[in-house]
Amino acid sequence: MRIAVVLPRHMHYAPDRATSVDLCARDFVLHSRFRGSMTVIGSAVPMPFRDVPFTGIVDIGGKFGPFGFGPVREAIEKARPDVILVHQYPPAAARVAAGFPGIPVVLQRHNPMPRRWLGHRIWRDRSFRNLAGVAFVSENARASYTGRAPSAVVYNGIDTERFVPAEAKEPVVMFAGRAVPEKGVEQFALAAAAALADRPGWRAVLALGGGAAAADTVARVRRHLGPLGPRAEIHTGIPHDRVMDLFARAAIAVVPSVWAEPFGRTALEAMTSGAAVITSGRGGLPEVTGDAGVTTNSVDPADFAREIARLIDDDGDRKRLQAAGRERAVALYDIRTVTAAFDDLLEQAARR
Repeated sequence: MRIAVVLPRHMHYAPDRATSVDLCARDFVLHSRFRGSMTVIGSAVPMPFRDVPFTGIVDIGGKFGPFGFGPVREAIEKARPDVILVHQYPPAAARVAAGFPGIPVVLQRHNPMPRRWLGHRIWRDRSFRNLAGVAFVSENARASYTGRAPSAVVYNGIDTERFVPAEAKEPVVMFAGRAVPEKGVEQFALAAAAALADRPGWRAVLALGGGAAAADTVARVRRHLGPLGPRAEIHTGIPHDRVMDLFARAAIAVVPSVWAEPFGRTALEAMTSGAAVITSGRGGLPEVTGDAGVTTNSVDPADFAREIARLIDDDGDRKRLQAAGRERAVALYDIRTVTAAFDDLLEQAARR
């Protein structure tokens, strides 16, 4: 079965600066049983992932939304797919479905549907009419869906064989994510500074994305962490493999998201790497961690600081959570298990 995978605009399907959507798409194509007959279509980048054929399109906008539809149509026609997987945007998926009425189109939605005014919802729901299906990344995200096309949940997966805990954990409390307010990076910095103030053997490590647009936030984070001196390390713009290496050695990871995370891939990455995970519990995060993590149900830095300090001081509970998180990641979210289910969904759509 041939599959065309269409990415949204502003993605970066390349080893440097790959977004969570890029990583999700790449994980799928790498482990799909249809890998040999896949084509990825997205914004042109200098050095894209080369695991499967990639067609780069100059981002020219237009009525299609992510790209002008002409180049997208040409790329899809060249791929000759039996099914088309469009990431994220309902209008883009609807445009593809209208342009290729004989080919099933499945939308993979990485966020809940926004709750806007009634007219917009009616227009949006009509976008789903001709789709063969919609896949959400969590039950929390699917709860917002009101369209008529069949829906399913396909969690993000991770390669639990490739990403494993280090032989020895280091006394590190870690944060990874974009340096934007909704990710709670400043809450983490304040919490880490408070919790580690009288625990001199421990360090805070941050792997931050966001580029130049995040410079002001990064500057504030540095100020918050100032009292820790050299015990606070900030890495910016590092490749995903390097982030996973840091997770593998970290004893504790914190996901203090202020917004409702559709899934919470960072929490899964930390669990897979054997870090004891603390989250705010917003959005889909409880689906990821289950009972294998600590949930504050708060974004108050004092609450995160209290839980960080508790896990530092309680070796037994910290190690229990490290093992439980790893076990849950392997059992539920291994990329082979998740991708097999997604393959089945696409194959069923192609049959319909």
